Amino acid sequence: MTALLRRHPVLATADLDEARSSVGQSFCPHRLTVGPRRGALSVVHNAASVGGIGINYLRYGQDVRITPGTFDSFYLVQIPLNGTARVKVGDTVVQSDRRFASLPSPTLPVDMEWSADCEQLLVHIPRDAVQSAAETHPGAPSDPVVFHPLVDMNSPAMSSWMRIVHLACDEAERETGVLSSPLAASHFEQVIVAGLLAAQPNTSVQPSQPARTAVTSRTVRCALDLIHEQPEYPWRVTELATRVGVGPRTLQAAFQRERGTTPLEELRRARLARAHADLVDARPDGTSVTEVATRWGFFHLGRFSQFYRAEFGLSPSQTLAS
Repeated sequence: MTALLRRHPVLATADLDEARSSVGQSFCPHRLTVGPRRGALSVVHNAASVGGIGINYLRYGQDVRITPGTFDSFYLVQIPLNGTARVKVGDTVVQSDRRFASLPSPTLPVDMEWSADCEQLLVHIPRDAVQSAAETHPGAPSDPVVFHPLVDMNSPAMSSWMRIVHLACDEAERETGVLSSPLAASHFEQVIVAGLLAAQPNTSVQPSQPARTAVTSRTVRCALDLIHEQPEYPWRVTELATRVGVGPRTLQAAFQRERGTTPLEELRRARLARAHADLVDARPDGTSVTEVATRWGFFHLGRFSQFYRAEFGLSPSQTLAS
C-alpha cells in the first residue's frame, strides 16, 4: 500500500544498523533483529508532529523483532495498516492486525515481532501529556496511567478516535492547514489525548464512563486475549467465562453488546486469520488447503471456504496459489 506522510520523510534504508539508530532516535533505543527468511530490509519511516504528538508511518519490509524494554517517556498506539504484529506488553500478548491495534504503556516491558508485510501507523504520545489529562479528573490516581494493550479498532469509541488521527494525517500532508497553527495544534493534541483516555480502558478515573461499562470492556478484552493467545485451544464459552471471572451468559451478552458477535465467532475469526497466514506463507506444491484447514480446526472444507471468502475476499486455494 502507499506510504502515509510522504511529505515528511525521516528514513529510507536497507541497512539494519542505520534503521536501528534512526528509529531509536525517534522513539527509544532498542534491539532490532531480522527474521530467518531471506530478503532485504526496505525500511521507510515518515513522521509529522501535532503539538507534542508524533504521527508516524513505519515499515521494515522484512520479518523483524524489536525489543525496546520499556518506553518510559511515552505511549505508542500501534495500528497495523497491513500485515500483522505480535506485541507482548508485560504479560499480555496482542496478536495485532487491522482489527486489533496494540497500546504499550511506558512502565511495561515490550517485545514485538512484525511480519515482512507489516506497515503501521504509530501515534507517539508523551507520558506527561496523558498523565496531565488524567489528573484533571477528581480522584484520579497519581501513578502512571496504564492502558489495556489490546485495542479493538472496530469499537465505536476507537473508530471515532481514529477519525481524529486520520484528520491529523490529512492535515500534515497539506502545505498549509489548520494544524500549522501552534494554538490549533495544541488544542488538537488535547483532543487526541482526552479521546484516547475516554475510548480505551485504562487505570485512570473517567467519570464519563459508568463503572459497569469499564468492567465489561475489560471482561471482553481479557477473553479476546485468551482467544488470540491460544486460538488452537478448543475454547468453550463456559471455560472462557470462568477464566475471566464472569458467568457464560454475562460473557455472551457483553460480546453481543460491545462487538455484535459471540466469543465462538471471535475464535473462528482468530483461527481464520492463522489459517490465512499459513496459506500466505506456504508453498503450493508442499501444502494443501485441507492440511491448513484441519490444522486450525476446520473439518468441513465447504464451510471453511465460505467463512474464508467472507473474511478475506478470496478463496483459500487462491491465497495458496498466489
